[in-house]
Amino acid sequence: MTGTVVVAALAMAAGTALGVLLCRIVGPRLYRPRRLQPDGGGDKGKMGVMDKVLILEAVILVAYTVAALAVFWHTGSEPATLTACVFGVCGIENGVMGWIKTSKEKAAEAAKTNGSGPQAAPMDPPTEREEPPDVGL
Repeated sequence: MTGTVVVAALAMAAGTALGVLLCRIVGPRLYRPRRLQPDGGGDKGKMGVMDKVLILEAVILVAYTVAALAVFWHTGSEPATLTACVFGVCGIENGVMGWIKTSKEKAAEAAKTNGSGPQAAPMDPPTEREEPPDVGL
């Protein structure tokens, strides 16, 4: 029993140290100062929040998988409920992010097509020809 507690404490400490180390390495690369693009090229090279969350989730899932394998190797049993919860939460988060992204894309497309964006001037009907007389009135 004492050995399991020690292994769990060491795994927690190692995971925390690994997380802090990864944040120190990756953090400055994600938060670089933005450069103004002279051609007005937009934000094509900028990493968005959803991209950062996806990278973080990938790191968390890989780290969890390695930790679960280590626990399985030492104890001979898998934490099935915890595994289901971790992957379930990440799956729900990815589903919500996908829904948000699709909603934003649909709203942007609707803004282009339904007249919310720039519009051409309305055309007047041609005046060169006469209107036909009303028949039957």
